[in-house]
Amino acid sequence: MAEILKAHGSQNDIFVAARTPADFASEADLRKFVRALCDRNGALGGDGIYFYDATDAIPQAWFFNPDGSAAEFCGNGMRCLGRVILDQRGVDEAVIQSGPTQYNVSRAATTPEGVRQITLDHPQVSFNLEVLAATAPLVEAAIPELDPVLTFTAVTIPNPHLVAMVKEYDETALNAMGETIARRRDLFPAGANLSVLLPVTEHEVFVRTFERGAGLTASCGSGMSAARSVYSRIGSLDPADPVVIHNVGGVATVSLWDCCPVLTGNATYVYRAEVDLAAPLPPAVAREEYADESRAYSLSQDQNARWLDAQGIATAYLS
Repeated sequence: MAEILKAHGSQNDIFVAARTPADFASEADLRKFVRALCDRNGALGGDGIYFYDATDAIPQAWFFNPDGSAAEFCGNGMRCLGRVILDQRGVDEAVIQSGPTQYNVSRAATTPEGVRQITLDHPQVSFNLEVLAATAPLVEAAIPELDPVLTFTAVTIPNPHLVAMVKEYDETALNAMGETIARRRDLFPAGANLSVLLPVTEHEVFVRTFERGAGLTASCGSGMSAARSVYSRIGSLDPADPVVIHNVGGVATVSLWDCCPVLTGNATYVYRAEVDLAAPLPPAVAREEYADESRAYSLSQDQNARWLDAQGIATAYLS
């Protein structure tokens, strides 16, 4: 049996487990476990899992999407994993390796509602003009009636992202474009996350992301950071200015320092449970609930839901 923690960043719910991919008999078994664990129709359900090994000074981490595919990292998930490491070690700052990149995580101020927050420092972003050249015809093919055709900016953070600024939010269009991008592995061998950015005020925006390997989720941490990077690249906003980013699942703040996004948002524990790595869908799972943390986050999310409603943003709610 293995203990797993379910946590969430802006209701992008991520499992965290002190295991490694090598604990599985084969890669096929690993992917089968991840798919079953994250299945929304199963016993648990989630948006992905972070495995980690914290035996060394710099913990090593591996992230998997709900479809069983691997990803370089997950921004919301890294905040959750970061809090786990900080809590285990009793420190306020740590470095975690996910894929080829090291990430700095640190404690941030708890909100007035009692929501625990973590700050995640991303590496420097890079913009890819070659990817941009391939994207425009895909958008037109996905939504031929889209007028005007959206202009995307390609950014790596280090996950690959395509970001477009919009004047209104159209979830049907985002879904169609995301599914089109997902099918074009000839142009995007590693896949790409597709985000739309809707400015409401200069320092307050809405972002929604169609994630590779997951589709629409309540939020995407790297999508928020990618969108914030594009926001200053194509506009006049000072990169160092904090921008409040609303998702369907919550709120985070992102600023840029030397082209490196700094993301601050919640890392909320939901429950702990025991699962069998070979049989991840038992009929009953013993859980330790973190009811106080869930109640605190609900208060914060109520405010976000009212904000979305006030802006007339219609979106499916995923939790």
